This record gives sequence, structure tokens and C-alpha cells, in this order.
Amino acid sequence: MFKHILVPLDGSPRSEQALTLATHIAQYDHSSLLLLRSVEIMSIYSMQTIGMMERIQNLEQEGAQKYLDSVKKSALLEPIPTMTKVYVGDASAAILRAISQQDIDLVVLCSHGYTGLKHWVLGSVAQKIARACPVPVLIQRDEHPLPFGVDGEGQPTFRICIALDGSPQAEAVIEPAIAIAAACAPAQRAEIHLLRIIEPLNQSDEDAFREIYQFDLQELVHQHAQAYLQEVVKRFEPAIKSYEGLKIIGSLRSGADIAMEIIQYAERGNSGPDPSCQLLAMTTHGRNKMDRWIFGSIAERVLNRTRLPLLIVRPPQQEVTTQPRPV
Repeated sequence: MFKHILVPLDGSPRSEQALTLATHIAQYDHSSLLLLRSVEIMSIYSMQTIGMMERIQNLEQEGAQKYLDSVKKSALLEPIPTMTKVYVGDASAAILRAISQQDIDLVVLCSHGYTGLKHWVLGSVAQKIARACPVPVLIQRDEHPLPFGVDGEGQPTFRICIALDGSPQAEAVIEPAIAIAAACAPAQRAEIHLLRIIEPLNQSDEDAFREIYQFDLQELVHQHAQAYLQEVVKRFEPAIKSYEGLKIIGSLRSGADIAMEIIQYAERGNSGPDPSCQLLAMTTHGRNKMDRWIFGSIAERVLNRTRLPLLIVRPPQQEVTTQPRPV
């Protein structure tokens, strides 16, 4: 599925942790890699120092290119078609520019980089890219890196938790998540968990509905959500069957704090010391114009709080056409 993978680097060992994962996916999908490093030059200088700043910028660019060339020559990347690119300017803007210019269809990065005054704050870069990136972004965590290429014998089942809200926009993450599972999971030991969180209804509204219609509104919402999950599972089962060892499961939970419920399910769903899932996946937008803002904030909260690797997909923007009203 992924043919051109972008790996942003900042020169730190932490950022390079994304390389092994990206290389593994590239080998599985027969993809090429683009290694990117941005050079950010401080803009606070006088006219008298312009020449000096240009010299510093040239030195920074030369150093960045030498760094990328050394990474490209590593044994890890030897079997992978690899290109390098140095951009001058903001790291987030550089990533988005490279995506548009190089036909990128997946970004793999680590969420932490340098610390101190001179740094790529990859945590904040990840946030910016997750909001605006037109292609899937796979964010690696140094605390709990995404496992891949391991022998399935004795290993826990590879699980991906995909958060859904009942909308086609949220479902845009399912196919990329399946592709990541196929590339990383050991044979016969992978599960795709489609997770739907239902918010509890206001008690007074529920009581009023029951009194008027003699029906449990919360139960009706639960039934609709369960039917939706069953329909999505059935719809994606043919795609799952094309990969050996993958299966898809629908899971329904209830909770007022959707972001924390997602994290709770993915990280501690098995009540054991290890995370229940190895990867979280979700989109940045939800059902409608208002819910997109809500679901976007949920995605950001999950990104900031989860210790798991995260796959973020920004669904295609749908054009709204206004139909003329009949006279």
C-alpha cells in the first residue's frame, strides 16, 4: 500500500528510532524512503550580520546533508531505495512541502528529538503534522516502540485499536491500519479492534424519553452502535482475508471522556502489565462540521497522553454542495 515513505530526522538518536520501523515497512511493501532534515536558522539579526548568517546557513545545510548521506550509507538502508533532502525553514512546513513534492504516502517519525535551545521538538512537530498532513502519519514512541518482524512463538497477539465515531471520515484510518498490521504483525497473530465509545446520555433526557415513549434510549443508542460495528466488520472482512493471520473485531464501550476511554482500552484492556494493543489508530475528523472539532481535540489528547505508537490519518475533505430549494 505504501510506496514512498518519508522519515524526518533531526540528527538525534531518538529521531533515528523511526528508521528501523520505516525500513521494515518499506521492505514489506517494496517501498522507497526519503530521509528529510530541516535547517532552521534564527531570524533575529541585523543587516550587518546578513553575510555571516548566510555563511552559517550554508554550513548548517552542508552538515545536514553529510548527516543524511551517512545515514543513507548505513547497512540498515542498504536494501532500500533511499533519497535524501535538506530543507531550510520550519520543520513542519518542510515535511508538508516534501509530501507534496515527492509523492509521499506515509510519514514515519519519532515523537521526541533534541532537547535544549537547539532542537526539533518532535513532539510538537508531530502535533502540527497530525493536524495538517494529507497522508497517514505513524508516530513511533521510544518508551513503547511498535514491535515488528518478531517471531510469533511466545509473543502476545499483535493488536491495533482503531477508534471510530460512526462516520465515514473516521473509517479512513482502517485501510492504512490494516496495511501496518500486515507489515508488522507475526503470522497468524494479529487482531484489528474497531472501538466505538458511547457517551452516557443525560439522565433527565433519558428519563423523559422513557416516560413518553416507554423505551430505554440508552439501550437504543447501544444497539445502533453495535449494529454499526457489525456492519463495518462485515464490510472490511474481504480486505482482511487477503492478508494471512489477520482478523477484525468490533468492541463497544461507554464513557464520558472519550479520549481517556480509548487510551484505557488500548493500554490496559487486558488488565495485565503489558499494553493490550501495540498500536492506536484514529483520524483527526469526525461526523460533521461541529464534531470534527470535537474529534480533532480527542485525537490531540490521545496523541499527548498515550504511551503507545499512534497512526493518525486526516480524512479527505468532503466538498459540500448546496441543492437549490424547490420553489
